[in-house]
Amino acid sequence: MNGIGQRPAGCAEQITSVAYVSLMGLQVLAKANRSNDPFNPRAQLAASARKAVQDGYSQLVDLQQSDGGFPYWQSKVSDLALTAYVLRFMDAASEFIDVDRSVINRAAAYIVAHQSKTGAWTHRWGQEKDVEDLNLTAYMTRTLASAVGAKSAIKAGGKDEQESKGLQSVEASFKLGMNYLETQIDTWEDPYLVGNYAIAASASNKSEYVSRTRSLLSSLAHREGDATYWNLEANTSPFYGWGNTGRLETTALAVEALAKLEEKQPDADTAQQVSRGLQYLLGHRDRYSVWYSTQATENVIEAMIAAMPAGDETAGSSKADIVVNGHSVSTLQLREATAIVGPATLELEQYLHPGHNTVQVVRGANSSAMNALVVSSHYIPWKDSRSTAGENFISGDTRALRLKVRYDLTDPRPEEAVKCHVETERIGFRGYGMMLAEIGLPPGSEVDRESLEAARGTGSVQSYEVQPDRIVFYVWPEASGSRFEFQFRLRYGMDAMTAPSHLYDYYNPEANATVVPVRFVSH
Repeated sequence: MNGIGQRPAGCAEQITSVAYVSLMGLQVLAKANRSNDPFNPRAQLAASARKAVQDGYSQLVDLQQSDGGFPYWQSKVSDLALTAYVLRFMDAASEFIDVDRSVINRAAAYIVAHQSKTGAWTHRWGQEKDVEDLNLTAYMTRTLASAVGAKSAIKAGGKDEQESKGLQSVEASFKLGMNYLETQIDTWEDPYLVGNYAIAASASNKSEYVSRTRSLLSSLAHREGDATYWNLEANTSPFYGWGNTGRLETTALAVEALAKLEEKQPDADTAQQVSRGLQYLLGHRDRYSVWYSTQATENVIEAMIAAMPAGDETAGSSKADIVVNGHSVSTLQLREATAIVGPATLELEQYLHPGHNTVQVVRGANSSAMNALVVSSHYIPWKDSRSTAGENFISGDTRALRLKVRYDLTDPRPEEAVKCHVETERIGFRGYGMMLAEIGLPPGSEVDRESLEAARGTGSVQSYEVQPDRIVFYVWPEASGSRFEFQFRLRYGMDAMTAPSHLYDYYNPEANATVVPVRFVSH
């Protein structure tokens, strides 16, 4: 919850994901009866989670369009996958906060209205016309499945007849979507599709193809040491995830699907796949203890909760000895397996030395399962990095981004306007979703807001955030690259460096380019 709260949260998907993780925190606390007890140490966590859910809901309500759908950005075209995601969040959030059911009803009606006669949902994906999309169809069908299973997707505040008609349309849309997917079953090659279908089948108690989904997920799995992962075979997920982040999204879906299938029909092989998939997910967090993008993080947390084994009620607390380079440096007291707690943390800097270091977590025999995360950071001179001055481009399937940053003055007088010209480009690919360009500023700069609004008016810049040492631009890639500029002024004389400038793909941060800091001298 804390880690995802530190991510950029400007678009509707990010807003939903940040709130969704807090919502799942509330769900776990509620199962343990820990959310309302004022004397419980988790009460404060529950209160902050509830506030995050309420804040996210309030922001999303303002983003709903007249057609009932939700866009990534204000006053933009509604997006089907995003609308389904928001609908899932709001429906689940209604357990904890007051939700206007008409908002959910309109979103559901938007989804149903955009289903084709074949049962599929379509997407353009940079092509000349809309095409049927199996992965998108599976996600939309999964969204409607929980509503059909619980008979609660459309709970209109008006007449019973209106409620009944709304539910009937959702049920009909769900059945049409499932039939479409099942007629295409011989072409299923993407675990993203299979995972969403399996979750839909589980939620709706539809078991006809359960054995088929088990075998498909097993055949599509990849082993990595003691872990297992599933690859996204499409260019992107419906939420533009790709590369390593797309793999995390897909692995999470597969783990959640297998966990739900195993719960209904216990199977030792399936349980082993779930365990190995969890091991992969737990071993691929970033330094914030999240999974690189907000969408991947929500998927992983959802999978972890679905697959979480019951804690051993008979096991008490235990200890873990931390050994660094052969020397015991600390003993951590771990809480019992059923406790809902944050991580136990330990700073190791004083025990490390240059070169190779070995860190061990030593516990007694027959201890319950645990997970450890080592977060490290280090610095190298800019001259030894792959960053370059002024312009940076690194080729390769996962790194093909280009960033150019040019300041027209580096020795301005205080209050003299400085123009910063920015060029961004994704080389050779289209349709991979949002890029974030963080453009470094000298200390204490005063940014011209009118120039930022003019940059947003270029079309490729969807939004921006002004931070103390940089400006974060949300850039939608264009085939020929994006070019924009903005202005700022120095408030006082200085001899100082800007922050570095970065360009990275939001849904696959492996794709990135960095321009080194620029020195400003002003008298």
